[in-house]
Amino acid sequence: MKKAAAITIILLTFPAILAFYINLPPSMMQSQVFEVRYGEPLKKTSRRLKNQNLITSEKAFLAIAHLTNKKNMRTGKYELHAGMSMLGVLIKLTRGDVLTKKITIPEGFNIYQISERLNSSGISSSGSFIYYCFDEDFLKTLRIKSNSCEGYLFPDTYVFPESSDPRDVISAMHSNLRKHLKESDIEEGNSNLGLHGILTLASLIEKEAKKPVERKYISSVFINRLAGGMKLDCDPTIRYALKKFSGRIGYRDLEFDSPYNTYLYKNLPPTPICSPGIESIKAALEPEKTDFLYFVARNDGSHYFSKTLREHNRAVDYYQKGKKKNGFIDRQKI
Repeated sequence: MKKAAAITIILLTFPAILAFYINLPPSMMQSQVFEVRYGEPLKKTSRRLKNQNLITSEKAFLAIAHLTNKKNMRTGKYELHAGMSMLGVLIKLTRGDVLTKKITIPEGFNIYQISERLNSSGISSSGSFIYYCFDEDFLKTLRIKSNSCEGYLFPDTYVFPESSDPRDVISAMHSNLRKHLKESDIEEGNSNLGLHGILTLASLIEKEAKKPVERKYISSVFINRLAGGMKLDCDPTIRYALKKFSGRIGYRDLEFDSPYNTYLYKNLPPTPICSPGIESIKAALEPEKTDFLYFVARNDGSHYFSKTLREHNRAVDYYQKGKKKNGFIDRQKI
């Protein structure tokens, strides 16, 4: 009889005790950032919350989680405020109200530049991001038919949780590319280059074109050279081969032996060399109809396009070597 009475008392008082703990914040609780780690058991997360004085009782927290069926903590960083109850903490961690960062990936960034920007923003570590960019098994899950995701990540403005899993970041950027391709009615069969070739050509156009109006003309030069069995002689491919993304390219750099060196090897490089924007992708699919085989920078962001090597050499002398008295007259308007 006494035992039954004791059990009855416990059953009656337990809800009141639990309610007390639910609404009671730790006395010395201070606002701080707490990280829910990927794959960490609920019990271990609860222990860390207690050790950081963010909850009053580890056992009570676990009991609340089981009673409310809120046991799936979402990975990420959370800002927990002083005075929060255990139920409030639990709701926030299971709802996924993580700290986020807004980040812009410009058109023309390659995966190495993207990784550095993600790292400096606290979104994903550079090393982990690059690792998964080359992870074959992971790339298969995204249906990327390449040895890396270079060129398959769409340049745009994103909002990512802090300390994101790099696979989530890569998946989001690749899904964004697929969305833009679909919206622009761009499919793998739209060109004899295939999607990989389209993105590769588009990446070269992205790096060469400074003025939007010239994208289709630069595309025509590369298409014409490919059709004629000529090397593309594209400086940005040298930069990619050398991982030299700033500074001048020297004559010795042009001799660097790499399949990305389009001064040594014909055809497109093995992969894209950056993330092209949608306009460069469209230009790769629909180049201007021209006989141009060469172009040279005018040093104002625009280019002079030539049909013959003789004309091109005169333009190079005029614009790049300062030989203004060679009889060259620029009447070209693109």
